[in-house]
Amino acid sequence: MQTREMLRSVGRPFLMRQRAVTELLLADHTVDPKSRDTVGRTPLSFAAKYGHDAIVMTFLNNECVDPDPKDHYGSTPLSIAARNCRIEVVKKLLATRRIDFDSQDCFGHTPLWWARRRGNAGIAQVLLEKRGISACEGEAPVVACLTSDDETSGWCDICTLNIPKDEVYYQCGVCSGGDFYICLECYKIGGRCVKDGHDLVPKT
Repeated sequence: MQTREMLRSVGRPFLMRQRAVTELLLADHTVDPKSRDTVGRTPLSFAAKYGHDAIVMTFLNNECVDPDPKDHYGSTPLSIAARNCRIEVVKKLLATRRIDFDSQDCFGHTPLWWARRRGNAGIAQVLLEKRGISACEGEAPVVACLTSDDETSGWCDICTLNIPKDEVYYQCGVCSGGDFYICLECYKIGGRCVKDGHDLVPKT
């Protein structure tokens, strides 16, 4: 199984019911919990995307796991959890006191920016409380359309958000054997694949 597929499997629904499997794998000294896929994401990043807070806690309780790794695009598990509206994961990551809650991705977006972009006032409030301030009622969030996050949905390898059906996206035929997608919004603001010179083909 390819490294990318193996890491993504952490996010598939069957593992939500099998925290013990994750614990067993972490107990195996031949398994590296800090391993990364071609985008630089760790198993913790994928657990954060899919909102598997029990598995997130399993990783966070392992002293070998970095709770705040940045991927190729500067995204951390906290940022990924915020943009995918995973409030329980956000709370657990913040509770470690070992993360930078103001970190920026390659586009200058913070977890708070993503929470507001996604219209998630709950996550925005949690992040603001971490800074010791309250949310301003006059700051209206920019609500983004929430899309299906089931395991069969395609999603953008830059922002990690799901790509709605029939929406234009871009695919790199080289990276990860063609399993590499960029949504139209990320493409428009300059998002490209991890390797220079790779052609991106528009798809629907």
